[in-house]
Amino acid sequence: MEKAFNDNGMEGCQQLIRQSLDGWQDMNIKIGVIGSSGSGKSSLINALRDLNADQGGAAKVGSNETTIKPTEYPHPKNEQLVVVDLPGVGTPKFPRDSYLDAIEVDKYDFFLLVAQKRFYENDGWLAKELIQRKKNFFFVRTHIDNEVENDKKAHPSTHNKEQLIADIRRKTEAELEQNVPETSMMLFLIDNYKPAQYDFPDLREQLIDKFPDLKKEVLLLTIRSSTRSMLDKKVKYLRSRIWKAAALSGTFGLVPIPGTSFVADAVILVRETKFYYQQLGLDSESLRRLSQETGAEFSTLQTMVEETICVNIMEFEAKNFLALISSLGIAMAVFQAESAVEQLVALVPVIGQAVAGAMSSVTTYWILGEILDKMYDVAKEVIELATKQLQ
Repeated sequence: MEKAFNDNGMEGCQQLIRQSLDGWQDMNIKIGVIGSSGSGKSSLINALRDLNADQGGAAKVGSNETTIKPTEYPHPKNEQLVVVDLPGVGTPKFPRDSYLDAIEVDKYDFFLLVAQKRFYENDGWLAKELIQRKKNFFFVRTHIDNEVENDKKAHPSTHNKEQLIADIRRKTEAELEQNVPETSMMLFLIDNYKPAQYDFPDLREQLIDKFPDLKKEVLLLTIRSSTRSMLDKKVKYLRSRIWKAAALSGTFGLVPIPGTSFVADAVILVRETKFYYQQLGLDSESLRRLSQETGAEFSTLQTMVEETICVNIMEFEAKNFLALISSLGIAMAVFQAESAVEQLVALVPVIGQAVAGAMSSVTTYWILGEILDKMYDVAKEVIELATKQLQ
């Protein structure tokens, strides 16, 4: 901050803080998805990006689709997060001896090794090669819901879903240990069309946890929250960035021009409020997706949000900010009084400007904390209601 101020003054400080708030959007991440034709790669790639096969930008889904070259699929919410459909190893076009060079293995941050029924010798070979290159990966077995439904039909009187999944897990882990005895990589049993069930929610969270801090932030802010634990992680992060927004507010408080700080604070607060709203899954698009995954009624989820947050957050502008914080039940008097006093003391050379900056920063910090708490409360209720539909 000191260097930024010395080099470019207040504008340099503001630019540095904005970069700190938004820098995650410039971080590149590539996740390679490897598996044979029919393993469920395409539908997994779509599910990870909150898309179905009929939406724009989705990977083509079908048993006749065969990957003949690496194909990149950017996340619709963040183009810097790219999921790549990679051809399986051991085919005539992609033999073992040239496979890693052919896919340019070192370009990727992480790999998902995908299979439908079982993992084969080529999967074991690939896992060993990735371990030697210190590349992280997960084993992912898809189509679990098909196996559950087939077992239910075959054993209508004795079917036990939990026991069946435990047996599949135990058998698959035994196969992996036999082929890759030195690995401690994780196995996930999922169904790409039921991303709120089986191991899919855990896959999302474990994927985030495996990345270093800077890239972990990218995944956390890009992947939609659909569980309480994911929601809690997002809120913890959002609290950690409040001070950055408050610091940005404080730099505007140092400007000795009446009204400048008030306008700047409103812009910062509206911007962050919208960011919280989307991150906690309270916008219509996120609620609709949660409804589709869990079976909860979209209208019910939307009503829960509207009863607590009585305005359309995404349509609000800075000029209406006082109405926004009033609708959230936050006392306007604090913000209005601080702004009035701040404008007066900012006219006092040096010391007055420093006091005004501090006041602006503290007030912004407090208001953002209150807004986040309000949204967190309603987001918890939404998640709780939605996940009850899965029980």
